[in-house]
Amino acid sequence: MKNIIILVIFAALLLAGCGKLDEAKKAMNAVKQVVEVVESTADSFKDMDEDEIKKIKLNEKEVRSFFDNVSKIKEKYPDIHFQVAQVALIEAIGAGENLKDIVNKEMNISFDDYARLSTVITFAEAVGTGLQLTKAMHEQMILGKEALETQLSGDLTIEQKEELEKALAEAKQEIEELEKEMNSDEYANIKHNYELINKIKEDFDI
Repeated sequence: MKNIIILVIFAALLLAGCGKLDEAKKAMNAVKQVVEVVESTADSFKDMDEDEIKKIKLNEKEVRSFFDNVSKIKEKYPDIHFQVAQVALIEAIGAGENLKDIVNKEMNISFDDYARLSTVITFAEAVGTGLQLTKAMHEQMILGKEALETQLSGDLTIEQKEELEKALAEAKQEIEELEKEMNSDEYANIKHNYELINKIKEDFDI
């Protein structure tokens, strides 16, 4: 970040000799403002890795508060999509606004809470859409295992039986691994968050 500012200052000095000092100063100030905005908001997005997000279980009060704030503020800032904070940050800068100042002024939650909730909600929506696929996959794997078990009860050669037993063992292991994932706290949290988010978005007609 500091290197960017230094480069802009250097460019301004070069332009000064060409009679373009005013333009150079404006450009320099614009870049400084962007740097300051990004640096001031960076701490709110750090330490939110995927493993940590999976462990977060949202409650209805905080999710409802988040969407209530986002719904109300979008009328005043229609060009900024506040639901995804990282996108809103870029759009706010493009509109000459400071996202952190907007949130602190217009919302009744802190910027850190806003950034955290946005990150968890965005992740839950993205991953949550795959939950039905995982469920369908589990059902198909069960059917496949049952089909193998049925075949094993038929009249088979030794080689055919060995191949089927090997395939059945692999199928059982894959099912066990998938069920372990589906029974994990992380999976339960994502499912809970995804269903809660959808319910509240329906209430807000989003």
